[in-house]
Amino acid sequence: MKRPFVVVLLLLGGCVSHSVQSLKPLEIATAPYHGIATAGFTGSLMYEGGCLLFRDEGNHLQLMPVWPDGSTFNGTSVTFHEPGKSEQRIIIGEEFRMEGRPLQWTRVPNPRATIFAQQCARQPFAVLGVHPAN
Repeated sequence: MKRPFVVVLLLLGGCVSHSVQSLKPLEIATAPYHGIATAGFTGSLMYEGGCLLFRDEGNHLQLMPVWPDGSTFNGTSVTFHEPGKSEQRIIIGEEFRMEGRPLQWTRVPNPRATIFAQQCARQPFAVLGVHPAN
């Protein structure tokens, strides 16, 4: 008698897991590169709960960087792709200056933006430039 009950639970569990989307391992938010930097912060990257976040300790602030298309993350560093310039590597935990502009998730042109908004729950920030902290 227990056997049919277990089969039903397994089938229902399969349906639920397919309807809930989550981020892929090492997935980062990207969007086309455009705009003018209006803000800058000095801090470091951290990878928490499947989200690559930027933390500025001086301002007690955590942001969700939205990197230019072509940028990649390998688990220990981000390769920042700025069109027309050499790519730059940023190591997790390394302090650097990030320049860009605040965004709203509804205006991020990435089909997976809502997943980032739900899973990471941080204000998105379009990264337009990175520089050493000093």
